[in-house]
Amino acid sequence: MDNAILKRLREWFKKNAAELPWRLADLDAPRDAYAVWISETMLQQTQVSTVRDYFVRWMKRFPDIKALAAATEEEVFKYWQGLGYYSRARNILKTAKIICQTEMYGSRRQRLQDDLVARMPQTRKELEALPGIGAYTAGAILSLAYHQREAILDGNLVRIFSRLYALDFLPTDKIKRDGKSASEIYWNYAREIADSPKAYMHNEALMELGRTVCKIKNPDCEKCPLQGACKAFAEKCTANFPPAKKHIQKDWHGTVLVIESADHKILAVHGGQKFFKNQFTLPHFESPRHATAGLPAQAEAYIDADLVTSVQHVGNFKHNITVHKMDCDVLHICLKTKAPQHSAPELRWVKRSEASDFFANSFCLKSLALL
Repeated sequence: MDNAILKRLREWFKKNAAELPWRLADLDAPRDAYAVWISETMLQQTQVSTVRDYFVRWMKRFPDIKALAAATEEEVFKYWQGLGYYSRARNILKTAKIICQTEMYGSRRQRLQDDLVARMPQTRKELEALPGIGAYTAGAILSLAYHQREAILDGNLVRIFSRLYALDFLPTDKIKRDGKSASEIYWNYAREIADSPKAYMHNEALMELGRTVCKIKNPDCEKCPLQGACKAFAEKCTANFPPAKKHIQKDWHGTVLVIESADHKILAVHGGQKFFKNQFTLPHFESPRHATAGLPAQAEAYIDADLVTSVQHVGNFKHNITVHKMDCDVLHICLKTKAPQHSAPELRWVKRSEASDFFANSFCLKSLALL
């Protein structure tokens, strides 16, 4: 891409950059690496409009890596609740602990008012070695925070490159063109954009362009600063690029158990579940539709059937997790005894009044809302 087009891209961005809580007013100023890491991780699979409030709330509670590293997984999940893909939150916490504890980052700590401030690594190799930080996030941190000539490649850039160069394949496709893989071709275009002292601005401008102008549907080509270089626009076929991604959707029907003790505590389980295996959740299992009569055998893994006073089907809800399109029945199971004072480590009894704060995913909250 020639310098004249890149200049138009920069000028467009300076006029049209949206005000975002993770974006500085001075677009040329280096950004905080921690803020870049958190915002870009939140933005994976999630719209900007949704992430805004989550980011502000997160940064108030965890203003730096050290504050985050000191948190529990349960608290981190609470502040992530509603963003989905909870492995992202778990990896964020793991990485914060590694940065604060591992000796390899000790040289990057600076003493400030008798305290230690943990710093993000400044090389791609070190960043990509951390949990949850892949090629895109590493590039964003190095580019936006440290102003290095590092490339990024997210869904917005994939769409723009596909239209600019009329690429009828996606980076994930198993194809070869001129001896290069699909991924290599896209990343080479990204590196070309980043081979500039203004790489940070080119990268962020393209993300903004993809979000607001070069959209998936109905792109506003007349406002695009790259219009003159776009092959898809010249051939009047932007709707054909990028090619549609094949989604494999899996229908899943299940039953969710809300087991409540006589002293109004809800049973939470950790592990052994189809979804949310590594966090506390309500017991759930795959089941035929409308198979809700009586106490299901799966409930007896957690409670004694002789202690049950009632089993009520309280409703049904729909939910999506990755490729799973879910249809869930909810059973409210009441016990005649109080919650035990001591339970196995994988079980926890939570006060019903505190359950909405305890369960850190909308799957559980939809179930509880039916009570």
